Parts: sequence; structure tokens; C-alpha cells
Amino acid sequence: MGLFGSGKSDEEKLQERVAKALDEMGVTVESVAEKDGALHVGCFQGSSGLTSYKNLSLTMEGVIGFLQQNGREIVDVKVNPCGSGDTVMSQLVTVLYR
Repeated sequence: MGLFGSGKSDEEKLQERVAKALDEMGVTVESVAEKDGALHVGCFQGSSGLTSYKNLSLTMEGVIGFLQQNGREIVDVKVNPCGSGDTVMSQLVTVLYR
């Protein structure tokens, strides 16, 4: 472990965030391959703060890209603040897909 960081590349960190988001949505390679024509919804929590809107965007891009690469159509994406008070530190991302 490095003194000032985890020693992981930005790409590795992004892959971990995307994998965590897909896990929160309950999406696996096996489940996404089972196309049934039905509408599905998945939610994941992304953090927000001084520099993480870029991270949130990249995570959303990774999740949507994964779904599309596996033949799913993205119907809608919504981002809503989570928490209460003056500083909301996370976002709830809802993805509607077929």
C-alpha cells in the first residue's frame, strides 16, 4: 500500500466502481444475458463531492456501456440526490432498461 494512495490506477478504480454499481443493481453477466423483453430497473448509489461528478459520470457510462454491450436497450436514466441537509454527499442513479 502506498503512502499517499492505494497504488491502483484510475482504470482499476473505475472498474471497481462499475462492478460495485452493477452489484448494487443486482446485475450479473448471467442475468443480463437472459433477455426476456421485459422492462427492468436497477439502482446504485454514487458519491458526489468536490471531484466526483467526473467519477459519477464515468461510473454511469461504465454501467450503461456494460448493459448495451450485452444487448440491453437503455430506456431512461435518472439521478437524484440522497440524504438530507445542506450538503448531499451521494446520488441515487436509477437505470431503466429492456
